[in-house]
Amino acid sequence: MFSKVRINKAALNYFRKLARDSYPNEIQAYLIGNVRAIDEIEVTRFAYPTRYEEQSPQGVAWFVEDVDKLRQQAESDGERVIGDCHSHPSWDAVMSGTDYRSSVFGGLLMCGIVSVYGRKTRVRFWNPNSALPCKVIYT
Repeated sequence: MFSKVRINKAALNYFRKLARDSYPNEIQAYLIGNVRAIDEIEVTRFAYPTRYEEQSPQGVAWFVEDVDKLRQQAESDGERVIGDCHSHPSWDAVMSGTDYRSSVFGGLLMCGIVSVYGRKTRVRFWNPNSALPCKVIYT
């Protein structure tokens, strides 16, 4: 079970900035990377959409075709879509029931959530198989 996520701090800070700037709407990026060790995932990059199918204060979604293309491109690059990261405007950085179902049914290994409170953010990464957040290792 994955309990650690290795991620570039500048890339995560950029996502946090976008989340603050998009308030009160949610944003989402897919996380591309690899399984690094039995308990560690490495995020090599964030993939952002050119447009969302849905974007509101209560939810965000990509177009299915765009996700399929992203998965194919990641695989051709020797990587995979390992998870997603999305924002929770004015709500804590915990997985909702919808987040859990999306991760499990989408075959994702992890879910990153950035809560937004004014100009402040809080980030946590979750393995859908654990009640505890993952340890973040910045690169």
